Amino acid sequence: MKKLLVVLFFVTILFSCKNDENEYKNNLIKFKNLIEDINTYFIDSKIDSLQISHYYTEDFVFYSYPAGHKKGVITSKVDYINNFNQMKNMNMSINIAHSIYLPGINEESHDIDGSVRVYYGATISNDTIDVEFSGYQTINFSEGKISTIWEWADYGGVSNQFTK
Repeated sequence: MKKLLVVLFFVTILFSCKNDENEYKNNLIKFKNLIEDINTYFIDSKIDSLQISHYYTEDFVFYSYPAGHKKGVITSKVDYINNFNQMKNMNMSINIAHSIYLPGINEESHDIDGSVRVYYGATISNDTIDVEFSGYQTINFSEGKISTIWEWADYGGVSNQFTK
């Protein structure tokens, strides 16, 4: 009887890990599709509005950590998407080119939880100036949609490159 309980215990753990791994893979595919849509928006001059709202939950929040804001800056879903549209209207573009994706983990159990972590390299361009930079994001999902993103990148450094 004890052997049967031990086997059932390990099978349950094995399947729960597999489910979280599958959830991560599904979420990763969705996130990669989002990045492709953003990159395409900036490349294709015929697209005049970025239609990515469906990737996010209604209460989506973007957290960034620029210098002078140790507790971060909170950006709503509408403002986050509008920022991309404003960039394009100002003849700016972003190209997220190099990414390393990793599964996120639960902060307490340290088990894979379906979230996505990404180290990325990108280029922001404005007319003739190209600024390359790197960043790190953690992306949480709720019911298959992005609910929160935390991003760490050198925004001050990017801004300084444009003002040179």
